Amino acid sequence: MKKTIYTCITTLLLICGGKPLFAQDKALSLTAALEIAEKGNKTVQAQLLEEIHATALTTESRGALLPTITANVAYSYYFDRQTIFLPGYFAGTSKPVQDVAVGGKNAFNGMLSLYQPIFAIDLSRQKETAFINEQIELQKTANLKSKVALQVSVNYLNILIMNEQLTLLEQSLLRNIISLNDARSLFAQGRALKSDTLRSFIEVENIRSSVSYLKNNTHVSLIELKRLLGIDESQGIVLTDKLEFSGQQETYLLDDLLKTAAQNRKDLAIKQLLIDLQQKKMEAKEAELMPKLALVGQYQVQAQADNMRLGDYVWPRTSFLGLQLSIPIFNGNRTRSQINQASIKLKQEQIRLDDFRDEIKTQLAAIISKWREAITQLEIQKTTVSSAELNYQMNEDRFKNGLGSRLELTDADLALTQARINRLRATYNLRMLHTEMQHALGLLDLQSKTNK
Repeated sequence: MKKTIYTCITTLLLICGGKPLFAQDKALSLTAALEIAEKGNKTVQAQLLEEIHATALTTESRGALLPTITANVAYSYYFDRQTIFLPGYFAGTSKPVQDVAVGGKNAFNGMLSLYQPIFAIDLSRQKETAFINEQIELQKTANLKSKVALQVSVNYLNILIMNEQLTLLEQSLLRNIISLNDARSLFAQGRALKSDTLRSFIEVENIRSSVSYLKNNTHVSLIELKRLLGIDESQGIVLTDKLEFSGQQETYLLDDLLKTAAQNRKDLAIKQLLIDLQQKKMEAKEAELMPKLALVGQYQVQAQADNMRLGDYVWPRTSFLGLQLSIPIFNGNRTRSQINQASIKLKQEQIRLDDFRDEIKTQLAAIISKWREAITQLEIQKTTVSSAELNYQMNEDRFKNGLGSRLELTDADLALTQARINRLRATYNLRMLHTEMQHALGLLDLQSKTNK
């Protein structure tokens, strides 16, 4: 019997040991999250296809300047012979005009045509327009990656602060549960008031509510982070970074930041490229008013007969090579109207660019102001936490020596927890402002390592 039991236990251990019971959570740093998002984010993947599409349009526009060679082969069967009209004396009649039936009922025709633009300014400018559009899509991809990097970073930092707050609140909850049990015991002994017990109960339930709220928000934020990264929702992840700021608390100068933003911001580059695009579109419309010169050629083989004995057919050949000049004269002023429309679009893009530069300046100035205040707040909260820790230690010593009440110790505990949470928020604000600063300067990317 014992041998059978041992055999069963050994078999179960081997089976359970060979396969993990639970899926292992994936450790994820912020740098790793940014790298995963570059390949997994669906929005980025869609934009990469826009790049490919823009490249194909550029290739198409280049093809308009290359030779166009067309081959056509046709067969026709005529139930009635083709009719031509000749002067009567050509046909041997007295009629002024005589219809004559000609040709065979079976007609074969083969043709090879050539068209090569020689002078076509509009096609050249359309090619330049397509190339600028391709550059815009490249910049849009880079700008989108920067936006996704900001979303991932913000979401990651939000989860970090919620996890840190959750840890502090759970520790405080444990201490307050002990305090509640002590209050109940003292009340049962007649050494404490019922209001003291009720107050401890309310504090425990408030903290418990905050813990539940944070857990739910953390769960929702993790779902959103997985979506941004392109990770399956069933995959568990554990954030490995800490909510701390070890970067330099430097003083930023607005003029220096504006220069950096002008060199690196992809959305600013897009605005400038849109101006170039509208300029080229207007030039392309203007070029439609200019003459076009092209090389044209044709090689034709044809034959007709009433039978299908192809070996007896005669195949006469016709070929030519020449120049074709097209001069636009009048099209109802549609082209000139389109030129005016393009000119208006160009002015609009110039106004938008100027406004966007002012927006960037305002954004950077606001971040600088918030940055200075965040540094001040962090130093204040560090001092507050030190004071709160000392206050808690003093009240704990007083309580142990019978000189203080449990309520005083509970109040000191709540003050310490709140002070630590405030310090977390001050650190979080600095991390967030640093991330926003990197994004505002055009330095935040899915491949970049965010400084802490």
